[in-house]
Amino acid sequence: MAKYSETPKVDAGQKFKTVGGAVVQTTGNTQRIESHNLYVHEVEIVDGTGKGYKYWHNLDNAQKM
Repeated sequence: MAKYSETPKVDAGQKFKTVGGAVVQTTGNTQRIESHNLYVHEVEIVDGTGKGYKYWHNLDNAQKM
C-alpha cells in the first residue's frame, strides 16, 4: 500500500475511490500539513454528485482505481 501522506508529489490524473464512495482524480497539487507531518493532495470529483468539486484529501484513505 502506498503511503501518499508521505509523498510530496503525485501525478495528475490518477483515479481513486474514497471511503464515502466518490470517484476522484488527482490534480497534481499537493500541500504539506506541518502540524501533522503529512501531505494531502488536491482531488476533483469526476462523476456523480459534486462533479467538478475540488478538495484536499489524504489519499491513504482511498482506493486506487
